[in-house]
This record gives sequence, C-alpha cells and structure tokens, in this order.
Amino acid sequence: MAFPSPALDYVEARLTPESIMKVTQSSIVIPTDEGYDVAEPGYKVTKGRTVLLDVNGKLMFADVGYGVFKVNDAIIESDALDDARVLGVVTFMVKSLD
Repeated sequence: MAFPSPALDYVEARLTPESIMKVTQSSIVIPTDEGYDVAEPGYKVTKGRTVLLDVNGKLMFADVGYGVFKVNDAIIESDALDDARVLGVVTFMVKSLD
C-alpha cells in the first residue's frame, strides 16, 4: 500500500481569464477599443458603479448617480431614462496589451 504524494497538497488550478473574471453563462463580454469589459446582468445597480446601457439600440457605458446616468460629459436623466435599459453592471475591464 503506497502513501499519497505530499506534492498533491501544493497543486493549484490553472489560471484562466474566465476563472479570474468569474465569467459565467449569463456574463456579457463586450469588446471595446481598449480591450474587453465584462458585465453581469444579475448584479444590483448602485451609485458609483459602471453599467452597460442599451439606449435606443446603442450600447454605452455609464456611471450611476442619484437618479441619473453619467455618460462621458453628458447626463441621461428625466424622460431620456425611458429609452435607457440597463443590461448589466460592469465587473471587470481588461485592457489589451497590444
């Protein structure tokens, strides 16, 4: 009868982008000019987070404020919010190394 190898105590799982960023089947991976972003549809939208918006069929990223979305230097508020749909909360932003 053989003893188990003590080296098995030090074996670690291989790191992959999916395991680091916790990409699941429901995750939305978006290619951007700078790399890739990962958005999760099930996360709670809170102030200070970045979200992925669908505004009249156009995808854009926005920061969440009190009752408004801040996109670059513009603000989406009031009646414009009727056209905005939150697709998910951005959890990771990966920049390309090119």
